[in-house]
Amino acid sequence: MSSFKALLFDLDNTLLDFLSFKIETAKAAAKEMVRNGLPCTELAAYGKIFSVYEEKGIEYQKTFHDVIVPFGLDANASERIQQAAILAYLKKKFEILRPYTSVRSTLIRLHTRYSLGIVTDAPRNKAWQRLILSGLEREFDFVITHDDTLNKKPHPSPFTLALSKLECLPSSVLFVGDNLERDILGAKNSGMVTCWAKYGSNRKAKHDSISPDFEIEKFEDLLKIVQF
Repeated sequence: MSSFKALLFDLDNTLLDFLSFKIETAKAAAKEMVRNGLPCTELAAYGKIFSVYEEKGIEYQKTFHDVIVPFGLDANASERIQQAAILAYLKKKFEILRPYTSVRSTLIRLHTRYSLGIVTDAPRNKAWQRLILSGLEREFDFVITHDDTLNKKPHPSPFTLALSKLECLPSSVLFVGDNLERDILGAKNSGMVTCWAKYGSNRKAKHDSISPDFEIEKFEDLLKIVQF
């Protein structure tokens, strides 16, 4: 049995396939925008959606509005296109937002022995929405979101808050995340043991200056690390 007392997790691209979700919902929205009168191709509309994400953040709430405005359409045409995009996005979201394979069964096993928590940069409402949609809302002792500290990882405050809730030494906590710069660096700086979820990262190799203590190719590999 390992010396860990608790495990902390990032949410998006660690527990949930968030990138695939954003890609598929953007495709669905782009298709409906064009079908409802946006004067461009689906591919162009899809590109514009991701351009807004890149400029204003993946959680930005007026993405479709910002895509439509430059076309100078009248108010009713713009609203029709925007609402079609929103509904297509939500329909696809409800269809496809699921955990990675074996996430829930692995968490259930881990929770019989360890305290479990989430530290995410997502807003509170979006984090809980994703957890409920994916059936993971009961698997954690607490969830720390951007709204709790107003700082994003690797800033120390989300990690410090998590440690205060756990009431245990940082060295007895394993942090699992897909992002080297935010998750792994932030957790290491807070004294935690770190595990890089390579399956959720778009990186093919380690960052030269950031070395996680462990790496996993699939979520259930955690059971080997904690010697379950």
